[in-house]
Amino acid sequence: MKRSLSGVACWPVALLLSCKIKIVEPFFVPPARQASARHSPSDLLPPSSSASCSTSEAPLTNLRAVPLSHELHWLDEFEDEDGEAPPALGQSIADGEVVVSVPGVASPEECDALFRAALESRERRETAAARGRSRFSVSDPDAFGSDVVLACDEILLRVLDYLDENVPSVYDTLFWPGSDTWADWQPLNARLEQPSTPPDRALEETCDSLRDLYMMGELEWSEGEPAINVYEGGGYFGAHKDHLALTVLIPLTSPAENFEGGGTGYWSGNRDASENPEGDPDVVLKPPAGSALVFGGDVTHAGMPVESGFRSVFVCSFSTRTPASQEDRLHGMKAPPVTSANFKGTL
Repeated sequence: MKRSLSGVACWPVALLLSCKIKIVEPFFVPPARQASARHSPSDLLPPSSSASCSTSEAPLTNLRAVPLSHELHWLDEFEDEDGEAPPALGQSIADGEVVVSVPGVASPEECDALFRAALESRERRETAAARGRSRFSVSDPDAFGSDVVLACDEILLRVLDYLDENVPSVYDTLFWPGSDTWADWQPLNARLEQPSTPPDRALEETCDSLRDLYMMGELEWSEGEPAINVYEGGGYFGAHKDHLALTVLIPLTSPAENFEGGGTGYWSGNRDASENPEGDPDVVLKPPAGSALVFGGDVTHAGMPVESGFRSVFVCSFSTRTPASQEDRLHGMKAPPVTSANFKGTL
């Protein structure tokens, strides 16, 4: 589904791709998949001159606490269909139309420390990395100590807090346990089925934000995640979908400075795009270390081949926990109490 952007349809697409969001626009709930409007809208591109589209950034005085305004990277261009008002950003994420980038969620020192810890784990391995990629589950005590777990926990909470404060429609659309349309907005699972088991409605009373769901242990995670991936020369991650509500990917190394090639490639089309796409991705993003890329679980994407050096990312995909969630997908950054026979943690 392509969205229109009423009031800015005349702006060049190239300019829209570089917009940094600072102010809000009127709320719109599309009739097809209605999200519960719990919060005041505060995450949409304004249809007036109040949008900031500068390509420069203000000096970052505190990388640990002050992420910059987010940027939108559109996978599907806008179409003005009968004057349709723009959807909430969380709905565009769910529809696979946009990748959100939040700069400055982790400091250079934090990124380097996590990257070095992953390199040390890589050097202790007895087998070569498959496809030039090593993955280390943050919850694996053989890979990381408590310092890495605590650092990843703090960084992820910054991203969740940023989304809760600046893009509340992400929670409203994809995570809120009280929504009657929760299942409708979820991505297809790995069996290409629409999830049908909603979260426990009792969570509505205790979890009012992404932070609440995380702190209460009410998230389901992709197997072995959160994790830190390390790509060496020739390393890549083939095209795939994550099949959970949201993915947060934070580069720990920077292009040119630490590696050549690489980046994350994205294909437009959302569910219509195959996990074995033909042709190159429509967008390849290579943000600097410490940025967060946020996107939906139906988006086909890939870790592009690294030509030289080391590319490393901290990554996790997650949805609201439901009665159908597997036990080995609920522990997050804690060591798993139980794993399935084919559990894939550290690889």
